[in-house]
Amino acid sequence: MTLRCLLNPWRFTFQTLNGNNSHARYKVVAYASDAIMQDKLIRVESGIPADLIVGDLIDVTGAKAAAPGDIAYVVVEPAKAGSKAFIVASPEHTILALVGVEFGSLDKSFAQAQLATLGFTFTDYDTVALRTT
Repeated sequence: MTLRCLLNPWRFTFQTLNGNNSHARYKVVAYASDAIMQDKLIRVESGIPADLIVGDLIDVTGAKAAAPGDIAYVVVEPAKAGSKAFIVASPEHTILALVGVEFGSLDKSFAQAQLATLGFTFTDYDTVALRTT
């Protein structure tokens, strides 16, 4: 896809960063009501234990969730192991694309229920889900 800016004659081309889009926000964010408030910066005392990719479900320490009840955040920007901060989706301002969520070995229905408890809403390719309030 090529985007042409009206104020600048340069052409910008968007390319996938890798085969599975693990670095691309659009993998998991289907809709954002506010371009700034859609993110939350989370800081942790000790570094995160492993690299994180977009869509990872993590606990409050930045570790990948071992059980659905451990899920506290959904990662929207990649982070390296040892980082003391990471960026997650704000449930108030984003609708998640289920196809981009990294459920791993977690039971998808239980993990989705936990995410709903945190305030997230969801969509997929065949569904439109926009908040009305």
